[in-house]
Amino acid sequence: MQTSQIDNQLSLKSAHTCKIGKLFKERRQKLSLSESQVASEIFVNINYIRGIEHGDYSIFPARVFAQQYFKKYANFLNLKLDFFDIYNSQ
Repeated sequence: MQTSQIDNQLSLKSAHTCKIGKLFKERRQKLSLSESQVASEIFVNINYIRGIEHGDYSIFPARVFAQQYFKKYANFLNLKLDFFDIYNSQ
């Protein structure tokens, strides 16, 4: 992997996305759901669930995937959160 690709992946996580991810994780735990239960229920790869909860969007192949899975997961947990577009914050 080239250095620019590695730098780009590392920059797809921020303090703000980590805080948002923590909200997802806390809500999921409050509902007594495991990561795998959520993934199964909403038909999303468990690694994407983990990526959102850790605020690390480098797991997603493109911005549109991150945005759509973020919305899908937020709706499932009944969280009223806007997607923090780390892709355009540079």
